[in-house]
Parts: sequence; structure tokens; C-alpha cells
Amino acid sequence: MGISWQLASMAAAQRTPADVFARVEPAARGMPVAERVGADASRARQTLAGQMVVFSLGVPLTVVDGALTIPLRVPRAATVDEALGMAGVVLGPLDRVSVVARQDAAVASGDVIQVVRVTETDTTVREVVPFAVNTVADPSLTVGRSVVTTAGVAGLAENIYRVLTADQVVESRTLIATTQLATPIDEVRRVGTKAPPVPSDIEAIIRAAADTWGADPTQLLRVAWCESRYNPNAYNASSGASGLFQFLATTWAPNSVRAGYAGASVFDPVANANTAAYMFAHQQARQWACK
Repeated sequence: MGISWQLASMAAAQRTPADVFARVEPAARGMPVAERVGADASRARQTLAGQMVVFSLGVPLTVVDGALTIPLRVPRAATVDEALGMAGVVLGPLDRVSVVARQDAAVASGDVIQVVRVTETDTTVREVVPFAVNTVADPSLTVGRSVVTTAGVAGLAENIYRVLTADQVVESRTLIATTQLATPIDEVRRVGTKAPPVPSDIEAIIRAAADTWGADPTQLLRVAWCESRYNPNAYNASSGASGLFQFLATTWAPNSVRAGYAGASVFDPVANANTAAYMFAHQQARQWACK
């Protein structure tokens, strides 16, 4: 019925003024020329006015379906589904439409109904399965060194993905099934934990500080390596930690005084090591993350 209504509107809209005059001319015959012309003009205006009514009937909107753009008029209070039917657009089971939502579900003048064509397909692909890496601490290796004892081997799987596309653009790719064709073999690496040789001068300073304050020299050497790699000039730009044991300014200021090094530079390895040894001897080692 909506299509018949639209076709009737279009037919009425396509009538020409010649048609109008052809219809009113017989009725005007026998009148004086002036009266006939006036009557013709008056009736033409009435008919043209009727045509304007025809043109204003219905709601103008546009349906966009891919590369196809369909302008049309539909009856007032028509729904989106009815408008699509008048445009000859048939939706698939997964297809969507994009249009301003309204409580009464009716279209409005100027609406653009965008049709989104959605497809769902399953695709099978063979994909490499990466191997895992397992590490084993090795105190015989220096820190930073590692040795592969078992080489890793990648596996192979056959995966089935469900692919959802909207207007030929992939929206999602979901793994729905997998078959392992080859099992991956984990790689095993030995990772060094032994500290590298200590520079003789730094080792002597740390051991002397440990003796002075009764701290554990092995622990101090381990922490110094972890914190600064035995570098008395080390500086952490993000935290401001400085020196051999990476003191923060708020920690260095009071404790260097307690250790007898008031006013000393945090980059002085002797002052730095003694302040650390003092704190370790007084159960303050918890202030270091390195142990």
C-alpha cells in the first residue's frame, strides 16, 4: 500500500500545466475572452496549488545501501522497516541499520537510513605456536650472562576463526577451534647470578667500612653491585638516588651525619660506604630494595 501511495503521489507530481489547461479549457468555452483567461488562470493556480499539496505529502528521507543511495518519500509515522520496504531494500539476518532512534520507532524528515551489510564466515589457518623460555639460576655464571641448555622449538596449530565483517571491514576475529599439529618444546636457559669481580679499590673501601661498623661485608658488596654496579658516581635521574649505595637525599642527609661524614659528598665512596655500613649495622638494611 505504501508503494501505491508513493506512485500515486509521483504521478500527480509529474502533471504539467498543459495537462491542467487541457482539462479546464472545455469548461471555459463560451465565456468572453477576458473572463475565460481569468478563469483559466484561476483554475490553473488552484490545480498548481493542488500539485504543491501533492509534493508536500509524506516524509523525505534517504536510504544508503553500500554504493547505492535512494532518496524517497514515505507516509508520516512510517517505521524504518516500512521505509526500507518502500525502497526495495531487503536485510539479511545479520545486517544492521544505523538511524537516529526514537521512542515511537517512526522515521523523521531528513533521516538517513544507513544499511550495514554484515557477514560471518569461518576460516582455517595454520599458525606457529611460540615456545616458552624457562630460566634456571646459575651461581657459576656472572650476572648478565646466560647459556641455552635446551633449544626451544616452535609448534604448529590449525586454528579455525569466526570472522565478522561489516561492509567488508573486519570487525572481529574469534578463535572457535584449534588442533595442535606439533607441540612446542620449551627452551631452557641458565642465567648467571654471580657478581662480577669487584674493583680492588672499591672492595677495600666496602670491607673497611664493614669492619668499622660491624656489618656483613658480603651483604654490602652484594647490595653495592645491585645498586650501582660498584660505580661511586652512579646517578638515577628519575629518583635522584646517588653514589655507590644509591642514597636518596632525604636518607643521606641525616645518616651521613650519624656516621661521622657530615658535609661529605654522596659521591665520595668512603663516605657512602661507611654511611651504608652504619645503617646496615643498625638494622636499617630494609631501606634498600636490593638484599
